[in-house]
Amino acid sequence: MLKIVKFFRLFIPFESLTITTSLTFSEVVSRLDEVVAPPKLFRITLPFGTPPAKPYEGTISGKRFKINRIIIGRNSFIPIIEGDIHPQKFGCYIKIRMSLHKIVLGFMILWLWTTGSIGMFSLFAWLVEPSVGAIFLPILGMFIFGWLLCLIPFKIEAKAAIKFLSILLT
Repeated sequence: MLKIVKFFRLFIPFESLTITTSLTFSEVVSRLDEVVAPPKLFRITLPFGTPPAKPYEGTISGKRFKINRIIIGRNSFIPIIEGDIHPQKFGCYIKIRMSLHKIVLGFMILWLWTTGSIGMFSLFAWLVEPSVGAIFLPILGMFIFGWLLCLIPFKIEAKAAIKFLSILLT
């Protein structure tokens, strides 16, 4: 059952992991603080300008943090990284969850639900009456396009964030 869940998680824009480290709580917070800038409402980064001083922006408060990578250009599908730091006897462990921004997630659910339901309705209509034509093909194509448009950039950015955080916190 666990293998099936892991397989299907490859197809949704969500990641979670736990990083165990020998660093103390204050060292983890200090390392995060070194790479996280305060969030700005509007951040302009130009391709040929100076790169930002810190690669991530967000907030660190208490045992929780919420950050995202500062990028050049635009990417609505960049992961929002939320984490909880749990101190242990020797070091601590950090639970990290990555997901889409709530507005982007809402838009993608609306897009995929609309194109998917209309596409499936058109497919069933075509199966019952083939003279209707294969109108379901472009509609289901829009569904697949939207899904891949969301999934591929998210997974690429999530993989880079996992690698960065793993190196930073170990």
